Amino acid sequence: MINFNRSNFFYDPFPHCILNDFLDNDIYEQMCTEYPDLSYFEEVESKESDNKFKKYRFSNSSENFIKFINTTTVTSRFYKYLNSDEFVQSLNNFLISNQVDLRMNVKRSNKIKQIIKNFLFRKSIIDFEFSSIPIKNGYILPHTDGGNKLIGFVIPIIDDENIFKVENLGTKIFKAKSNRYKYNFYNKTVPFEDAELVRELPFKKNQMSLHIKTFNSLHGVGPIIDLKNEKVVYRKSISVFILR
Repeated sequence: MINFNRSNFFYDPFPHCILNDFLDNDIYEQMCTEYPDLSYFEEVESKESDNKFKKYRFSNSSENFIKFINTTTVTSRFYKYLNSDEFVQSLNNFLISNQVDLRMNVKRSNKIKQIIKNFLFRKSIIDFEFSSIPIKNGYILPHTDGGNKLIGFVIPIIDDENIFKVENLGTKIFKAKSNRYKYNFYNKTVPFEDAELVRELPFKKNQMSLHIKTFNSLHGVGPIIDLKNEKVVYRKSISVFILR
């Protein structure tokens, strides 16, 4: 389902890449159409004192997620695909072909047993999150993702042409400026002023970015400031994490 052929891979400061036209365009457009409205979302407040982000979230840990996903056609199929052995194998082959070996090669029988185990204990092999960041003053501080995560994906959802009036929307890849921030396996945030921008992955239609979780996989969003839009606009995306 995912096309890994049109990729642009980077290795500094940690492995990450962009996949262009990763879905058939009709499938991508349908996923944009099926994106949930804001009534499904909860406003997320950082549990830490560092004010990590300002965003709204609706994920597969939410109460109404399964009920919602079953009302969709393409998004439901995509979600099931991400939980499949086929996806894991395709992803593993793609990473190895780019010299990134995460030892994801698992015998199929063992993989099936693990999926059954996850199902019985109501666990998922992925975290799947619809994320909406308000354009006005929205942000996610530089962070490395939790230690239980192996790979992260970000899929821009573009269903409102007003989003093209906004700059600074992409996922930013950072390096820590200070040595005290350079080892960060357990996802402590880094202030924007203490992070050096390496590149910004563009926020485009039918694109998926991928990053490997490491001790220095600093990435973030914003801060977004938009003075051109009078209506309320959100940076919409789907974030997916493969769990260890």
